[in-house]
Amino acid sequence: MYVMSLEETSSEMVGEKSRSIRFLNKEGPEWMKFPASIVLPLGVFEKVLSEDINKEVAKKIASLGEHVDRGDISKLKTIQETVLQIKAPRRLSIEVRKKMKSSRLPWPRGRGDDTWTHVWQAMKMVWASKWNEGAYISYRNTNTNYDKLRIGILIQEYIRADYAFVTYTHHPVSQDSSEIYTEIVKGSVETLVGASLGRPMCSVTKKSDLKSPIVTCYPSKSTGLYTKSTRSIIFRPDFIPENTNGYTCSGIYDSISMENKEEVVLDYSRDRLVTDLRFQGLIHSKIAETAKIIEDLYGCAQSVEGVVQDEQVYVLQCKPIL
Repeated sequence: MYVMSLEETSSEMVGEKSRSIRFLNKEGPEWMKFPASIVLPLGVFEKVLSEDINKEVAKKIASLGEHVDRGDISKLKTIQETVLQIKAPRRLSIEVRKKMKSSRLPWPRGRGDDTWTHVWQAMKMVWASKWNEGAYISYRNTNTNYDKLRIGILIQEYIRADYAFVTYTHHPVSQDSSEIYTEIVKGSVETLVGASLGRPMCSVTKKSDLKSPIVTCYPSKSTGLYTKSTRSIIFRPDFIPENTNGYTCSGIYDSISMENKEEVVLDYSRDRLVTDLRFQGLIHSKIAETAKIIEDLYGCAQSVEGVVQDEQVYVLQCKPIL
């Protein structure tokens, strides 16, 4: 089986993103929401590469890998380009379509075969990002065998968010473990982490009083990123982070969206998050409550990334604060 629902997987089959969503969906309260998701488990790339239709591509990747192992990192780019030549087994395309339909994931707009070509290309781009130079150099410095790294693909519904947030259950500046610190902007997560000028709205919420968030900074981000469609999909790298020897790989591998985002000039002066104090408190309080529950379930401080749509908080991913 190439593709599975998260419910069909076990912990050893998938990476950190899938594990966390699977765990929270099972253990968290019913009101905690997540984007619809399916996964290509760890090892599917290697399985596809071993197919007879990809025999020559596999040989080329292995040969290029030997050059890289000897120190010629200029071959990493060629490996990435070679990964994009991999052909999809017919069974894989059938399983992806069926599993997306049964999981209520939106199939991208376009004609049948052309759309599958774009879907397959996005998957390969995620796999190919294993060989980006930054990832390889970071990993090489840990005395860890890079060949053992496996990357799965988490296919998720891409929600056209009203707001995007990241929140920390241990204040990252003051180091106060009794406070939840939140940053939130209009638009997508890319707006929050991108290089556009300005700051997000920030708040601090005491864990002992989740209903009383205190806004410490009002937003000034000048632009936001939005998709045209209200529903789309995104392909996220799913792996088990190697945390030994000080190595972390968060954000090193590529997520690929099926739909381009448009840059929109933001006007916070008329936004409810600024003008409506009741609404402002409600959203910040919901985010803080969600983060606190996740921290309690894991038993350690967490950073949580998510979006808000129609006042509903969706959790995209979480990870422990090291």
